[in-house]
Amino acid sequence: MFEGSKLANKYKIKKCECPSGKMIRFVEPCLLFFLSQGNSYGYELMTRLNNFGFQKTKPDPAMVYRTLRYLEKDKFVESNWDTNGTGPAKRNYSLTDKGFGLLHSWAEGIELRKQVLEKFLKEYKQHFKKNR
Repeated sequence: MFEGSKLANKYKIKKCECPSGKMIRFVEPCLLFFLSQGNSYGYELMTRLNNFGFQKTKPDPAMVYRTLRYLEKDKFVESNWDTNGTGPAKRNYSLTDKGFGLLHSWAEGIELRKQVLEKFLKEYKQHFKKNR
């Protein structure tokens, strides 16, 4: 995300150590959002993550499946094995009512973080615009 950007090159920064450089936790609300649109399989969910802005930092499949297992253990999602069709059986995930609640909580939290980040960026830009 940051590595290779103009700013990174200008200041000779090879690796961003800031926490926002990785979006590991953001995978969870994305998975919940995708499942709110309908049932899905792990591989399909990973493909959707790649198309949702994770191209440069492709999510680790093990992390995605770990997140799905956690969500299922806490009853935010349910799964069942789909043995229809050709090929191996696939685990089909669906969102529960509790999962919808968690998704809405995530969206609320993201909105609050967005406001804080926008305020920071506004003041940051004003500060450096004055102090050039």
